[in-house]
Amino acid sequence: MSLENIGAKEKIFQAVLELAASEENIENITSRKIAKKANVNLALINYYYQSKEKLLKQAAEIKMASIINQVLGQNDGNEDAVVKLKRLLGTTADFSFRHNDIFRIAVAGELKEGCKNSCELVMPFLREIFKNKSESELKIIVLQLMLPFHHIVLYPDVYKNYFHTDFFDEKQRTQMINKMVDSILPKMEEK
Repeated sequence: MSLENIGAKEKIFQAVLELAASEENIENITSRKIAKKANVNLALINYYYQSKEKLLKQAAEIKMASIINQVLGQNDGNEDAVVKLKRLLGTTADFSFRHNDIFRIAVAGELKEGCKNSCELVMPFLREIFKNKSESELKIIVLQLMLPFHHIVLYPDVYKNYFHTDFFDEKQRTQMINKMVDSILPKMEEK
């Protein structure tokens, strides 16, 4: 690696984060714009990240992890696990819909990988809620919770019609998230 390329991977990553935060439409973020902002050769994007889409997916995952850690850090220790879960889902949904184009890329990747990351994130809450459930039972519950959320991020217009809910409207989105969680968890607690 030449001296001028030291730190290029980090520069590219930071540039895409900044562009994603400032662009309304993900389609406006081109590899050329990323390279120009990072002040690197265009070919380095594919060298380090294989494609613009993979770079955007990684950026979305890092940003989402940061938000999740922030939400989890706000825990006062006395909060009910269901309340914490709703807050986590609501906060991540808020960010996902503010930056829907980039998060559609991340969610599509997450679904291809079997919902592993987002489902694992929710498992501690479910373990706290359902102390007597086996791991396989908890995995079924987490899929029942997370798959609809992923699909709503991917296809908000379809689910807008289905639920009569504008998921880009924070109040409507929060109400629907709470309904979804409440409709699954009480049924599971009864068993």
